[in-house]
This record gives sequence, structure tokens and C-alpha cells, in this order.
Amino acid sequence: MSSSNPLRKRKRAAPLTTLIVMSGFLAIAVPSVNSFQQPYHHRIIQLHPQHRCNTIGLKNLHRDSQLFMAENEEGKSDGSIAGASLLFAGTAIGAGMIALPAETVDAGFVPSIFGLLLCWVFTYVTSLVTLEASWLASSSSATGQGNDEGSGGGAGFLSISRMALGVPGEILTAALFWFLLTAIIVAYTAEGGQLISQFAKEIAHADVAPAIGSLLFATFFGSLATYGTSRVDAINRLFVFGLVATFIGLVWFGLPMVKYSNLLGQSDWSRVYPPVISIGILSFGAQNVVPTLLEYLKYDPVRTRQSILFGSLLPLILYAIWESVFLGVIDISSADGSKMDVASVLGQIGGPVVTDLVEVFSLCAIGSSMAGASVSLVDFFQDAIGILSKDESSNTSQSVTVSEEVVTMIDTTRIRILAATLALGPPVFLAYAFPNIFLVALVRAGLLGGVSLYGIIPAISILILRRSSLGGTNAQNKMPGRLGGGDFSLIALVSISFALVLPEVRNLL
Repeated sequence: MSSSNPLRKRKRAAPLTTLIVMSGFLAIAVPSVNSFQQPYHHRIIQLHPQHRCNTIGLKNLHRDSQLFMAENEEGKSDGSIAGASLLFAGTAIGAGMIALPAETVDAGFVPSIFGLLLCWVFTYVTSLVTLEASWLASSSSATGQGNDEGSGGGAGFLSISRMALGVPGEILTAALFWFLLTAIIVAYTAEGGQLISQFAKEIAHADVAPAIGSLLFATFFGSLATYGTSRVDAINRLFVFGLVATFIGLVWFGLPMVKYSNLLGQSDWSRVYPPVISIGILSFGAQNVVPTLLEYLKYDPVRTRQSILFGSLLPLILYAIWESVFLGVIDISSADGSKMDVASVLGQIGGPVVTDLVEVFSLCAIGSSMAGASVSLVDFFQDAIGILSKDESSNTSQSVTVSEEVVTMIDTTRIRILAATLALGPPVFLAYAFPNIFLVALVRAGLLGGVSLYGIIPAISILILRRSSLGGTNAQNKMPGRLGGGDFSLIALVSISFALVLPEVRNLL
């Protein structure tokens, strides 16, 4: 795997106050069981197709979910909670699993599980906040109260921030979205290059520099993203199948080798923050798909909330099993050096079969995550190019994507290629300059990008929207099953998020 990692020697005392507040936050934030199970009485909002969000959209962040939703709409189904739950879980589970053992081995099993539980709480709470914001945005579009025609059904983060925070908020959200996806793609490109270099040496006995491997890796996924979601979906299914198969294989071979002395022998609570918290937040991150789930479940917030609960619990269970296998098999004293060597140590203990499973699992996890992230960022830049290209006279209600009536198919392909170059060019350069940046980029993405985008902006938006005509005192404007605790929960969420982000910002300055 990768060589040395600069985060290895990073040592910092955990802000125990923040961790204690986070652990108690669930009891305050989550409404009672009765409110969770109450029937849905609010009217189902039917939206005209023209009211779809047409700006640079986080709606594109998970195109598979859009296809899944469209198939259900063709069957005139109200959507299933099980399907929506799997959609949420599938969005969360990915390459973050590779980094989990590497970032949690110093803390040990018990502190790591506690940290992952806190990250699950953060994900669940912020998903409920995103759900309410999206529900209010969708409601305002249907009733004509919104100040923007682009805040239609399944309103994305940009629509929400635009309604609550105006153009500056929309720009900030777009910048955070770009930072989050770019940091993730930098990590995937760097690690993908390392894997290609390793496979070339083992299979073809050829020496391929990791930088060349990163270029090939990004070029492959960039070419797929250029042709759209259908090509990406086809290759992604193969990666997901390989991911599931190798995960089962690793658990099957690893569980008999687990030693309780390894699980309980290491316990360093000072290593919970930032490593465990940052990678945990990133590994659970699926808040971006919440607006899509709301639309898929016909704008029923109670059923959407249930799907979020079940969909977020599935990754928690899988990660706990994953941690128990890795940290239960590996003796911390044998995992010195690079953090990424934790995975290779498991292969050395388990023999050649486990070694092969670890390598294939890593490739499938990186590949499946890179497939979705790359097409999302390319879509982001294509929409941005569309905004810059559209005529000023049509900037009120026309689609921001380049009109098919104005450009030919060749021009559309060129724009897609340009978007792919802008999206994946900088990550390739950074992966070339910093080949061992995988863990560093994921940590930065989790704390700076994930917490800011999912924890701060939606909560502040809801605080503003609840005081507007959209979410005022009228009971009809209150979302059923929304986050409990009133404004206190939202203020606490913003405070905790800032407490997590500010130390990282200070370290960058």
C-alpha cells in the first residue's frame, strides 16, 4: 500500500468537552418515539417539471439515485423505505472503509467504536436538518412562496442555501461542495495510482510510477464521466459487486483470527479527535442524497426520516464488523510505520488469499467511490460552464445547462471534455506532487468540507427559514417528525460543528 504518511506523527489532545456534548446530543435532538411514528397528514406536494432545480446542483451528486427514483416513478410507486434506506447506505459506504483501520488503529477498538457512534449521531442529526430544509424548499416552490423558481422538488443544498442565505450563501455552498469533492478525488487518485503501480509490478512485473498510475486512473474515470452516467453505472456495478464479495471474504477469513487482547489492548482516547472523527464523518456522509430520497418517497418526511435511520444504521453495523476484524487481528506493535500498512499487515497474517482479497477490496472500494465522485464533479463543472455560457436575457427561468437548441452534439461533447479536464486535472497534479496524500486529503475533506457543508450551512438555513413565512408558527408549515429540541438543537449543532472545524482551520493558517 502507500508509503509513509505525514499524519502519523500528528498528536493532539482531544477536546473532551466537545466529545461529551456530542454524545449527549442524541438525547436532546431526537424527538420522542410517538412523534416519529405519527401518521403523515401533510398534503403530498405535486410539482411541475419546470420547477426542478436548474442551478449548479448537488442533485447530481448521486446520479444512480436519480435513475433509481425515475424507475419507481414510471411504475407509479410511492417508493419503498427499504429501497430508500439502501440508497442512503450505498451512498455512504465506499473508500472510506479503507482508511478506517488506518486512522483508528492508534486509538484502539473501544475508543474507535465510540467515535464512530458519535459520527453516526452527527450524520443522522444533520440528515434530519437537511430533510427539513429540503422539505421547506419543496413546499415553497409548490405554494409559490419561494424567492426562486429553481428551488423545486428535491431541492438541493444550493437551492436551500440560496433561499436562506442569498447569493453569498449559494457561492459559499458551491465552494464547499467543490472543496469536498476535489479533496476526495485527490485522495482516490493518489491511492488509485499506488494500486495500479502495485498491480503492474505483481501481475505484469513492470515498474509503473505511482504518478503515471494516478494519471491512468483519473483518465479512465474521466473518459467514463465524459460519456455520462450510463457508462459510469455499468462499471460501478462491477466495482460494487467486487466490494461486497471481497468484504464478505475478508470477514469470513478474518473473524476466526480475532484476538480479544488486540481489541482491548490498545485504548488511547486522545486519538479519537481528529483522526477517528474526521474519517468517520466522511465514511457516513450521505446527506447529499436526502433531497433525492424525499422526492423518491413522494415528499413524505416521516417515511424519509425512517429511511435515513435504517440507512445510516447499516453502515454503522458494517463499520463495527470491519473494525473488529482489522483491529482484532492486528497487533498494534506490528503496524508501525505507515498507517496504510495496517491493511497489508492483515494480509501478511492471513496469507496470500487474504492479501489478494485486501488488494481487490481496496481497488473496488476506490473504484466505486471514484466513479460517483468523478461524474458528480464533472456534472458540477458542466453546469458551471452552462451558467457562464447562457444568454443574459434567459437567466430568469431557463435551464442553466447548455441548451440543446443552441449547441450541437459535438459542442456538448467538447463542453463535457472541458468539464472533465477542469474537474480531474487539479487532482491529478496534486496526486503527482503528493503521492502519499490519501489519508491527509480524506481527513481534510471530512472535517473542513463535510462538517461545514453538512453541519453548519443546513442548520443556519433552518434557523432562518423557521423565522420566515416558510416555517413560521403555522402548524401547516412545520415538517412532521422534524428534529426535536427546537432552536437549541440547531444552535448546538452549529456550535459543535464549529468546534470541530476551527482547530483544523487554525492549523492551516
